[in-house]
Amino acid sequence: MEREVMLEDSRIVELLKNRSEKAIGVIQKKYGLYLTRFVYNILRDQSDSEECVNDVYLQVWESARSEDISNLKAYLSRIARNRAISMLRSSRAKKRGGGESPASYEELDECIPDSASEVSDNGERLRDKMNCFLTSLSREKRDIFLKRYWFSLPISEIAGQFGYSERYINNQLYLLKRKLKKYLEKEEL
Repeated sequence: MEREVMLEDSRIVELLKNRSEKAIGVIQKKYGLYLTRFVYNILRDQSDSEECVNDVYLQVWESARSEDISNLKAYLSRIARNRAISMLRSSRAKKRGGGESPASYEELDECIPDSASEVSDNGERLRDKMNCFLTSLSREKRDIFLKRYWFSLPISEIAGQFGYSERYINNQLYLLKRKLKKYLEKEEL
């Protein structure tokens, strides 16, 4: 008999596509803690994080049949990130609060040319250019960039993970943002 926690992702996707109620329970056991931490890094609120993760499960349940899911963890992460950012924007519209996540997104927003927002391809060109930019970076710089702007980790935590000072990480992020801005301007989104 298969242990639920140890099911391969391909089997979990198969359960989702077959509308097995078991699928969400297995996803919760396998990825629940990861998703909660992931969205907490963005929202910085436990209650909102739990609500967001529940929304992720619902969206996965509703969308899995029509999606080609080749990497379940990446698929869940994308849905979780988009949902958390949506919740964050909604929350910020209601109350102008501070925090790590809004700051990290505002920092990155400075790098994206205005012409990128006028493109009507649902951000696909920008996504492709960002992927090319990230591929051009060393592994360490890419990891620093992603930890800040994808996972929304505080600079102090990133510094601790890499064994650098916060000042060094701030400098690296500043240089990476400048490099990104030049890259995107050159690529003319």
